[in-house]
Amino acid sequence: MTATFAKAIQDLGLHLVTIVEHQPRAGQPNRLEQIRDALNVSSADRWRSDETQITYDNPNNPFSGLQFGLLWNSDRVTVDPDDNQLLTDLRQPRNEDGSLTHRRLRAPWLIPVQTGDLSFDLMVLHLKSGGGFPQADEVEAIESFIRVRQSLPSPRHLIVCGDWNIRPDRSAQRGRLRRMMVPFGNEHLMTVLTVEVIPPSLEEWSDLSPIEFGSATAATIPFTHYNANSIDTLLDHFAISASLSEVFDHPIQVVLADDSTDLRPGIRIATPLVSEEEFHTLTDHLPVVLILRTNDVGDVDNDAEPALVIVAAMPNPPGNDVEFEQVHLRNNSTTTIVLTDWRIGDATGTHFWILDTDDGSAGPGEVVIVVRRSRNMFLNNKGGDTIVLIDPSNQTIDEKGYTNDALSGRLFRFD
Repeated sequence: MTATFAKAIQDLGLHLVTIVEHQPRAGQPNRLEQIRDALNVSSADRWRSDETQITYDNPNNPFSGLQFGLLWNSDRVTVDPDDNQLLTDLRQPRNEDGSLTHRRLRAPWLIPVQTGDLSFDLMVLHLKSGGGFPQADEVEAIESFIRVRQSLPSPRHLIVCGDWNIRPDRSAQRGRLRRMMVPFGNEHLMTVLTVEVIPPSLEEWSDLSPIEFGSATAATIPFTHYNANSIDTLLDHFAISASLSEVFDHPIQVVLADDSTDLRPGIRIATPLVSEEEFHTLTDHLPVVLILRTNDVGDVDNDAEPALVIVAAMPNPPGNDVEFEQVHLRNNSTTTIVLTDWRIGDATGTHFWILDTDDGSAGPGEVVIVVRRSRNMFLNNKGGDTIVLIDPSNQTIDEKGYTNDALSGRLFRFD
């Protein structure tokens, strides 16, 4: 299971990941560390992790320990675990003297993050399940906290995510989502992207009957919003502060490593690449993905050659093209590069050789030959083609092309 999640993180090109309830039972292996270690197999130990645990409700219940987990690519994101804090003052409800009356609230986790030239605080939530007591008190406390903080003259950016347990198909809970927008005068200090940008909007949800298993309304909600085996996929939300409007667009235009541009969703609920039935055996929540524009900090040598580059290709080898087409890669770095989860694609952007353990690794200065082995990307023998090298974090690292016809056995050299 952990390898499946690690692969999803790589395929989605994520740099910062929050996980809620990754360790539901005492005595089980640490799943967060397993996912981190799986990511680092092909990422030169770039991935880091941190986690916290809060006891709530009945401490003797094996499900009563709450975990928040955090994974980040240290080449892209800076997180100092010593600066993370549990917002225990937001635990609710309380007596007039300020003491807790119940243990049911899960304290939010606040994490300062730096990525490129963008700094923000990430608040991870896990509100009371089922919308029952004391969820309304939780929302009120969080709304007040955000209003005070984000109404300051120069507020720090804020992103709120996690398992809110707030269903947009229920009237009372739609009211709580509106509170999480944090009204302030004629404005809102937060945008709840999952019901303001991703359809159905909050207003459209008002016109839909509540989701029930087998209902007509359930049939209208796509898999990306609703799992027929569990309604929990309606409960995970993302909100960003109004101050982040300059770095969020939907869709967002991104600049790739080769200086080309691409349009991608600014916010989306990722569709699993497995069947709904299989996905339910892994989790009853779908990943929500947010993309923000950031700029690198510091001097960048735009002429520096990537660590791994395409140096040659044989599109039309002697024998069976499907098995023996070749792409030659050279490691320009001083460390060994494991090729697992790198991809070699073409100009379509939809067909790839996904490299695996059989493709091995490239030592410092070494040129390795990757053969097709029946993978579904093919190199054109007529009219030329483009070859693209993509790293495990979904970044385009190198791109080479040829324009002449590929005669049998001809090797195109690019350096």
